Amino acid sequence: MAAIFLSYRRMDSPQACRIYDWLARRFGEDDVFMDVAAIPVAVSYIDVIRQAIVESRVMLVLIGARWLEGLEAEDDPVRLEVEAALSAKVPLLPVLIGGTPMPDPTQLPASMQSLAFQNAVTVGVSHDFHTHMQALLPMIESILGRLAGPSRVMADPDVIHRACESVIQFLKTAYARDRADELNVVWEVVGPRDFAQTGQVAVTLFLHRVVRLEALLELHFVLSFWGFFAVSDHRLAGWVIHQLERRPLIPLISTGAGEAEFTGELKIRPSHEDPRQIWTLITKEPLRLSLGYIGTINPLLQGALHAYH
Repeated sequence: MAAIFLSYRRMDSPQACRIYDWLARRFGEDDVFMDVAAIPVAVSYIDVIRQAIVESRVMLVLIGARWLEGLEAEDDPVRLEVEAALSAKVPLLPVLIGGTPMPDPTQLPASMQSLAFQNAVTVGVSHDFHTHMQALLPMIESILGRLAGPSRVMADPDVIHRACESVIQFLKTAYARDRADELNVVWEVVGPRDFAQTGQVAVTLFLHRVVRLEALLELHFVLSFWGFFAVSDHRLAGWVIHQLERRPLIPLISTGAGEAEFTGELKIRPSHEDPRQIWTLITKEPLRLSLGYIGTINPLLQGALHAYH
């Protein structure tokens, strides 16, 4: 049976599914028990649940806004799960969903009041989800006595550079195919010292932030346009926006580095960060028209790229 048992109310299923997916990518699907994913057909639901709890190493008790409702009933499923874990001496780790407060002992049945004295963690439901899960991970690892599996993405130390070059090569190739007769454009990845007018029409990619999200990586970058006239900047920017909206999945280029090289895709989406603020931090050059994007490096999904070729 699985080492990690997820206890939750049906109304909290969306967050429970996100947590399950996150943990399954880290520890493997066989090590995370979630009833809708792990119970086979034509078997006793209650027997499977009880067996899974007894054989688990830790129970994550997901506590949402209406988690307390129904606990007074002796046959409440969540109450039965927590009581079974306490009886089997399985460690409990309360996970507060969003801004849900930790229940007071007086709000709980006597049989499960000890839950209120466990250290709890909060897991947000929006942009802070991955950050909170990263904080939760060491607690689970400590209870299990082993580390989660290594990130497939970071098994390749060159993956960040490959991702940046992939964006530039993708745009360069597409522009040569679609607009070759328009402008002779230089496409390149640059660093802070490269932010200077080169006397050529250019589109540059500057990577200014890398965020580790469990098994994934987010790359925050700025595309800047270096034309001689406003019209060339405008046309290039419009073409790039159009291109990345039509084809947001970019395959990672290969360097032929062997087994360590990660095979995957880069999913591009616009960033809400203001490129002007990034610009002022990295160069004193006059402001150029720029676009902010985020690229998420994912394991390759079979067939996901075929629709874009």
